[in-house]
Amino acid sequence: MKIDGKFAARVALFSALAYILALASVYLPNVSLSFIAVFTCGALFGGKTGMAAGGLGMFLWTVFNPFGMAPVPTTIAQVVGMIIVGALGATVAGSAIMRAVVPRGFAMFALLGVVSGLIFQILVSVVSAWLFGPFWESLSAGLMFALITIVSNGLIFPACYPLIVKLAVRETR
Repeated sequence: MKIDGKFAARVALFSALAYILALASVYLPNVSLSFIAVFTCGALFGGKTGMAAGGLGMFLWTVFNPFGMAPVPTTIAQVVGMIIVGALGATVAGSAIMRAVVPRGFAMFALLGVVSGLIFQILVSVVSAWLFGPFWESLSAGLMFALITIVSNGLIFPACYPLIVKLAVRETR
């Protein structure tokens, strides 16, 4: 893939969207609409674009968070987690479920939402438990709180599926 103006514009747009959506949901603990923005970027434009937007968007959110910046190891875990979310979006790019809304598409998006939340939260919870310890107690408490992210992603992703298909169809014209 050639890095050109179109790539830069897409990354800038979706990383800004991820930041704004995270900010919009800041008072809903562990519910973040930035996951769907990054996933959509990967689904529409491929892995490199989705991963770049996810990494940049999460970096911006972590550094310019209204509650203060997270510790550096946590920041790295969050950025890596959101890069993976962008890559997960690329798994459906160009697939049959992106050309028309189909019932199995809702199930696939629900599963991908759960997986994206699970991967992200495992990374962040392990790093946070390592930082703040005691490890196993912190990890179990963090993973219990992470269920909010996992469940909310499992609901948000299929709810946004028809819109993402519409965007994908427009993009292929």
